[in-house]
Amino acid sequence: MKKYFLFLTLLFTSIFTFAQKQTTSRTFHKIKMGHEAAYANGVEKHNTKFNPISNSRAVVIWNITGGKHHGEIMISDYNPRSFEERDIPSTQQEGQSDSWNINVVPHLESTQKVEVLVFRPEFSNSKIDDDKGVIEKVLQTEYTVMNYSKAANDIRMRFPKVFDKLGWKMKIFETYTGEHRVITSRRLPNGWKDLDAMQDFGAAYDEIYGKGAWDKDQVVLNNYWSRTDRWMMTRNKALSSK
Repeated sequence: MKKYFLFLTLLFTSIFTFAQKQTTSRTFHKIKMGHEAAYANGVEKHNTKFNPISNSRAVVIWNITGGKHHGEIMISDYNPRSFEERDIPSTQQEGQSDSWNINVVPHLESTQKVEVLVFRPEFSNSKIDDDKGVIEKVLQTEYTVMNYSKAANDIRMRFPKVFDKLGWKMKIFETYTGEHRVITSRRLPNGWKDLDAMQDFGAAYDEIYGKGAWDKDQVVLNNYWSRTDRWMMTRNKALSSK
């Protein structure tokens, strides 16, 4: 009986902890050819009236360059939320749904369903909201997890020290929408020129953890995940909540 109650305690503690995790969401919009100006006008009009920066559901809108979503728009949360906060029903203002359907939807070729990304602070070297509303350029890389393993996660726990050494500002997310994926988000305070410097992640890793450490640990990671996408993002200030 004691073991049973211990199990229940651990279960509820785990559920509560998961509910408290910080999350963000993203949706990709593919705009109909020739409708870019009309889409931009519709989104700006809608967000200005119904979704100001003071709204808890304010959004940041990004232009995507490269990768599978090249040329698309990504809509993400301005404010991180826990799963508990996501469970709170939102109320729309009168006319909000009609505004979106009239001003935005006609210009969309497709919309990818909303993905919820869970922030993983133990793999990051930045807080989820430490540069909210400031960073305008981001490099995101997506990995699909093929064979989950604790050994690989232990290696990933070493990454923040390497990020610090390289001067990278990294936030790490995971999503279970569809396949289990890891999204690394490198913010670029100085814009694209931050990518000009040739930096060797493996060399920095070896400097911290010993010669040959990266070659050995990379074998484990290669069996754990596979890089499936990479793209650059530029914040669209005109369309984002303000």
